[in-house]
Amino acid sequence: MTGISILVIAKIFALIGLGIYIIFALVIVRQVNLMVATIEVGFEFFIKIIAWAHLIFAIFVFITALLIL
Repeated sequence: MTGISILVIAKIFALIGLGIYIIFALVIVRQVNLMVATIEVGFEFFIKIIAWAHLIFAIFVFITALLIL
């Protein structure tokens, strides 16, 4: 059987979903920066580090999936 298999379609949807998750992680970084500019609680740096680490990890997972799938 030739053509597009269900496995290829599943891989494409997984990569699209991970791409959307990267966009979500970018929104989180933006929202954290806006929150830190508005509210001062004393541990803004730690919150920013967590948001950026989340974005970096999301990009890492996307690249890993791109290479593996």
